[in-house]
Amino acid sequence: MPPHSLLRAARIITMIFATSLHASESPPDITFNCKRMPEICTNMCWAMRCAQPRFPQSLTWDSSAVEHDVMIANLKASGCSVSGNRCRDKHGLQGHVGGMFFVCDEYPFFFTRESSQAGGHAVSRCVRRTTNKRQGKQLRAMFAPWQQDGLKTHKVQIALQNPGHRGVNYCLNQPCVNDGFEIQDGMAKPGAGTDRRARGGLRGREAPAPAFRFFKTQSGAIVASMEPLVVGMNFTTSLDDEDGDDDDDDDDDGTGGEKDSSALQLDFWVDEAHGERIRRVSDVVLEEVSAEITAGSSFAD
Repeated sequence: MPPHSLLRAARIITMIFATSLHASESPPDITFNCKRMPEICTNMCWAMRCAQPRFPQSLTWDSSAVEHDVMIANLKASGCSVSGNRCRDKHGLQGHVGGMFFVCDEYPFFFTRESSQAGGHAVSRCVRRTTNKRQGKQLRAMFAPWQQDGLKTHKVQIALQNPGHRGVNYCLNQPCVNDGFEIQDGMAKPGAGTDRRARGGLRGREAPAPAFRFFKTQSGAIVASMEPLVVGMNFTTSLDDEDGDDDDDDDDDGTGGEKDSSALQLDFWVDEAHGERIRRVSDVVLEEVSAEITAGSSFAD
């Protein structure tokens, strides 16, 4: 190949590489399995897509918000006061579910800068204690290394696995019709794109809610994210025990039993944080898929 052709090819490769770096986004810092926490995923998806105001998918962990006084203030402002809230004690308030749904779950998370700056507009939902505990375990494992390294803040980019599993709403870009249990500003407010108002004598409609995109990974999972995940992107996610009993699956390595051949090519390991064992997998994004494929995959799971 002539020298000028080699130079031109090198420039093209450099441009492609630079464009790829510019277009790519950072991988998720945490991925929640909606199969294991359906009502919590419902709450997050409502907050990200439907709430008024909405909250971002990427949050900011703030070490100062983990301090007791700030934590209590943020939880109280979100409607999830530790001393008493509608989920456990105040049965007459909107959003009370009853039964096993007696724990208040908030978004943005209380330990984030966005929670401190929410001005009382955070979104909350009554959820089961088991799912709230499972989410908390993942979150503590996520920010434990940041605390150990003495960091003050860190980005928290969130993704959702199995977003179409039964019991999950709003994560497959369904209409933002409040089911009566998504509470913001003390009430079940209408969702974005559903609040019709009279404007100048005409019936108007807000801009539609933003949409999730869906990505299949090498482990066989489908992950929802509003922010693009680039094909070939590698990211670490946590694995839940199918029986929810902290890794009593008869697997010595803590990886959860049998896997298909593609999953066996991935790296699995166990981390410990705050005295808890967290199973991890290093997954890879393969392709973007449709909401219809995501729904079919989730219900077949």
